[in-house]
Amino acid sequence: MKQAVIEATHSFCETILCELPQQAANLGQYFYGSAISILENDVEHTWYLFFEKAVLDDIAYNLLFEENLCENDLDDLLKEIANQIIGSAKVLLEEKYPNNNYHLNVPEFMGNVCAPFPIELQDAHHYLIKNSTFVIAR
Repeated sequence: MKQAVIEATHSFCETILCELPQQAANLGQYFYGSAISILENDVEHTWYLFFEKAVLDDIAYNLLFEENLCENDLDDLLKEIANQIIGSAKVLLEEKYPNNNYHLNVPEFMGNVCAPFPIELQDAHHYLIKNSTFVIAR
């Protein structure tokens, strides 16, 4: 599952931001977050996505042709990003493991989240793109 999420993240960034994310050695401090669960054979895996505002601004401009999103629009954008990345990972998993059952739950907006994150994260992937950072972890 981890590899599918990494591939889906790279594909999303390449398609929407026209740039591949790089591994980040250092993270920013202030993020907006979302969470989404994927069920694999009835076992729940929750993925957390944390983005600095500058990354979200670039995504919003390229995806929605919008600038300076309000909090409600950030809510929608983060849930859409979670759906696109983890949803793409689900498709990759279904292709690789056709005998497994996968189900994607509805994403949740977490609002402002400061580092260090209030959730114990495993499989954390820290990325740098366009001079801003984001994290995808479970």
